[in-house]
Amino acid sequence: MRRFLLALTAVMIFAGVSFAGVFNVGILTQLNSTKDAFKNFMDGALAAGLWTRYESGTVDSNNNTAMFTFYDSLLAMIMGLDRGEIEEIALPEAVGKYILSKRPEYFVAAESISRPVFFAMGFRKEDGEELMQKFNGAIKSMNEDGTLAAIKEKYITNFDVPSQPVSFTNFDGAQTIWTAVTGDLPPVDYVDEAGNPSGFNIALLTEIGRRLEINIEIIYVNSGARASALASKRADVVFCFRVYSWDGIQPDLPSGVIVSDSYFDWTKYLHIHKK
Repeated sequence: MRRFLLALTAVMIFAGVSFAGVFNVGILTQLNSTKDAFKNFMDGALAAGLWTRYESGTVDSNNNTAMFTFYDSLLAMIMGLDRGEIEEIALPEAVGKYILSKRPEYFVAAESISRPVFFAMGFRKEDGEELMQKFNGAIKSMNEDGTLAAIKEKYITNFDVPSQPVSFTNFDGAQTIWTAVTGDLPPVDYVDEAGNPSGFNIALLTEIGRRLEINIEIIYVNSGARASALASKRADVVFCFRVYSWDGIQPDLPSGVIVSDSYFDWTKYLHIHKK
């Protein structure tokens, strides 16, 4: 049963990764797993037929085996694809479309459908429960009054590069919350070309800060440093962690981290190659 859950979990992260001989796939570092474990995950996933992949005619996925390479940042992963270290990167649809808009030499080799995967904010388990509940309350109210849907429409559905940096409201004497962003999943978790955190997550955070009347300060970390930013107390909140809609293994959720209610989800992946 444990092996089945591990296989299922991996599939829902990288649903439909192509297998043509020995196939090297780049993925962002998962903080509660290893790349060797992913080999076992995907072997079980292939046998169980737990994902659906739609070919474009350029990739043969009837054979196996996949090998995985972890990258601590999106930039490092893209450089790996450019250098030929890996043959494919599998990204959520919104992220894949952003990358394709920037890199005309890339193309979609295939698409796949998985069960939902969710973005959530991470907090320290030891002292972050109260803050997390406050953030959850703000997310709930934003869902109820349509604000969250409007932010998604502006920054994800109709993403227009370049996005203008977002300004936070300052509240005299209010609590300051240090928040880490990675920029590794644009346009959801996004840092613009000038190094300014912007886009969807920042617009969301701006609205949360306004509703809770707290001051927000931003630090930048790469995807591989999310847990350490929380543990070292450099950050009180981290955008973002990927979590799942069922009980069991959470490959991107290390011990000591708790996560908010979800604020964005996806089911479709783009499998990107270089021409």
